[in-house]
Amino acid sequence: MKTFKTISLNKSKFTCIAFCVSFFFFTATLQAQEIEISGTVKGKTYDKTTLLDGVNILLKGTRTGTTTNKKGEFTFPKKLKVGDILVFSYLGLAKQNIKIKENSSVLNITLVEDDSQIFGALNSNKRYSSKKSKNK
Repeated sequence: MKTFKTISLNKSKFTCIAFCVSFFFFTATLQAQEIEISGTVKGKTYDKTTLLDGVNILLKGTRTGTTTNKKGEFTFPKKLKVGDILVFSYLGLAKQNIKIKENSSVLNITLVEDDSQIFGALNSNKRYSSKKSKNK
């Protein structure tokens, strides 16, 4: 007859094994939440909607970003997590913040005109003169 050897786990070994198993499952769920983002960006003015070339797309709070190509298409260079925010900006159009959701792998964004940016810098015919004294 065979005898079976019992394996005894003390508290520290059990805690270590439980930590390793939970760490494995935790990292697997984090990797599953990373999403590759791509899409197109259009600009809507009062009379028409067109694809935009050169729209700036930045991950909020970082320096990571990209721009759209001539067809208005983009692919973000980094996989994003659920809850990250992308900022879309283009001269003359209002900035738009998009929060990444689980089903946000393809984004189709339409930026609208920003009336406050249409005016731009004020035109002045007055010459600039320095306020410093000319005494040496």
